[in-house]
Amino acid sequence: MDNRHPVITLALVCAAVFLGAVDLTIVTAVLPKIMVDLGVSIDTELHRASWVITGYLLAYTVSMTFTGRLSDLYGRRAAYLVCLAIFTVGSMVVAVAPAIDEVIAGRVIQALGAGALVPISMALVSDLFPPERRPAALGVIAAVDTAGWMVGHVYGGALMRLFDDWRLLFWINVPFGILALALTWLALRRVVVTRATGSFDWRGAVLISVSLTALNIGLGAGAEPGQADFYGERPGTPPYALPLTLVALALLVAFIQVERHAVDPLLDLRLFHSRGVASAAVVNVLVGFALALAIANVPLFINTRLGLLNPTDPDILRQGAWDSGLVLSALTLALALLAWPGGRLAGHFAERLPAGLGLITALAGYLLMSRWQSGTDYLTMVGGLALAGAGLGLVLAPAASAIISAAGPERRGVASALVIVLRLIGMTVGVSTLTLWGVQRQDALRHAANPALLADFDQARMFLIDVAARVVGETFLFAAAACAIGLVVAWWLPGRGMSEKT
Repeated sequence: MDNRHPVITLALVCAAVFLGAVDLTIVTAVLPKIMVDLGVSIDTELHRASWVITGYLLAYTVSMTFTGRLSDLYGRRAAYLVCLAIFTVGSMVVAVAPAIDEVIAGRVIQALGAGALVPISMALVSDLFPPERRPAALGVIAAVDTAGWMVGHVYGGALMRLFDDWRLLFWINVPFGILALALTWLALRRVVVTRATGSFDWRGAVLISVSLTALNIGLGAGAEPGQADFYGERPGTPPYALPLTLVALALLVAFIQVERHAVDPLLDLRLFHSRGVASAAVVNVLVGFALALAIANVPLFINTRLGLLNPTDPDILRQGAWDSGLVLSALTLALALLAWPGGRLAGHFAERLPAGLGLITALAGYLLMSRWQSGTDYLTMVGGLALAGAGLGLVLAPAASAIISAAGPERRGVASALVIVLRLIGMTVGVSTLTLWGVQRQDALRHAANPALLADFDQARMFLIDVAARVVGETFLFAAAACAIGLVVAWWLPGRGMSEKT
């Protein structure tokens, strides 16, 4: 392609990707303030307000399923600029929203643009960079995207501490979005616009979108905030959880059947005839699974411990958010720093080597984290998180490159979307593991305690911290198992001297 400055283009698209990713988690720090300002009851309407987060995640995931293919058909430049504009408009809708329903609607609009930016950016840099430099560029995007949604709550908390105005968080996106539009248009104006032949598979797009929506809601059932009292009593999993999950699986089967017979399928299933692609798909799911457990467990453990040790401190939740962000930054920074070297190694030695090294490193990190105790200090937590983050960072680019390179230039948008969707599916399953297995395990340990122990508050709270530490450690063993399985599967990733199609 006629582009003299691909690195500049990479930097610009990464800036927009980061902006969209930050907004995935930014509201976790400001949701209580939004509810108070808009008159939403924390006691009775928390489940409704949680859609400010859930709606964004759903739209973020769904948009990826079809916008990658649209960029194949209509050109990366047009698709990218349109999606960035959609995100900017959605930010304005949230910023001026008079009620919680308008906030949710604006968040969905934001996510439809932001989610699409990731696969389109990956496809774009795959077009611009030669094969030997492509994995490193993909590693940069993966690191920026992951870092964005992992620091979102810290960024939101810091701005709220400075300005105490949640609307400002979304107004900031508007000038940044307009500037990114202008700069990206300038950077991409010399890029030759290429369009794939064929038509858009609407049946496949609808089936996979509805399937992913049902899967996210079904597996996430019971994870809404405010569904447990101090001692962990819960009403149980909502009755719609299992039916929705079964519907999601049935729709997935229907999607596969439609794609097998479609003249121009949304997803060319022949990709999975390659052992390398099939292996990379599994590795992406497992990486998402392991990553979600770290992201969910660290704030849960830190906030539980601080809350029980300081029950009368009115500022303890703010302190918990700050501490959680700082500790989690060990995972984020390590992942971001190692994603680019992982891509470089994949460019020189093919995907198998860096993916294997990364999964071994992540496995060691999660095993260390599984030994956390009630009194484990932050420095020890940071050590295990940094090791796990470094390992997962090494895996991101090879696991993406193996799929995107095998797809060919006319299907890179779809392949890039597939990479992210697979990771998000893994994350959804990871969170459901924590909320279903972890919650049940925690309840069992609490109910097995001596009632006399729980009668004394000081003894009871130390017991509850011990229970939280034990459950967190056990769930990290699930993440370690995922890394071990991924290590076996990664053997079928392309090795040095193998062709992209093998």
